[in-house]
Amino acid sequence: MTKSTSTVSTGIPELDDLIHGLAVGDNVVFQTAKLDDYRRFVAPFRAWVERAGRRLVYFRFAGHAPLLDDDGFVEIHQLDPTAGFELFLASIYEVIRTAGRGACYVFDCLSELAADWFSDAMLGNFFRLTCPYLFDMETIAYFALIRNRHSLHATTPIRETTQLFLDVYSLDGRVYMRPVKIQMRHTQTLALLHEWRNETFTPVTDSCTISEVLNETRRSPLEAAM
Repeated sequence: MTKSTSTVSTGIPELDDLIHGLAVGDNVVFQTAKLDDYRRFVAPFRAWVERAGRRLVYFRFAGHAPLLDDDGFVEIHQLDPTAGFELFLASIYEVIRTAGRGACYVFDCLSELAADWFSDAMLGNFFRLTCPYLFDMETIAYFALIRNRHSLHATTPIRETTQLFLDVYSLDGRVYMRPVKIQMRHTQTLALLHEWRNETFTPVTDSCTISEVLNETRRSPLEAAM
């Protein structure tokens, strides 16, 4: 696979190679069964943002443990989804506007918003309204979604709107990724399940392994997500 020449990075060279790097304006959604699988991508991204001299904003609104520490570099904005959809959205817009072009963002797990608003459709609308604004502001933004927790009212608009939608799986200490959507990138193997091992993502071609990973994921209890 051709090495990425992008100047924007996930902070994980082997992931950059798999997806051909990030592009300015990319929104990246990690769909997982466990929040720890999201954390393993957030930490290196945070490190890259600091090395690159960019601004990192963390939107904190969920009940799970923090994804990033209050270490003096990360700008943490605490929001209350129960205050109402319009106020929540307006608060995020104001932060993005104030931060200006080129800032980077990490969002808490989106799945908790659907619980707070009692609506997958509201979650889908939130993403459909927020993602294009982040794109226009030339940002890079990270999001997480818990697999098997949402209806198509949430997952369809999120997949349609985001630039990257990455399925992440973990099984017996092994980590796998299946790029579901990578806008404006393509290779013959890109959409396959890949195993992350030895500093590379290698396509999985063994049908037994593929079945094992996907079936184990379907059996994962939703309560383990948080």
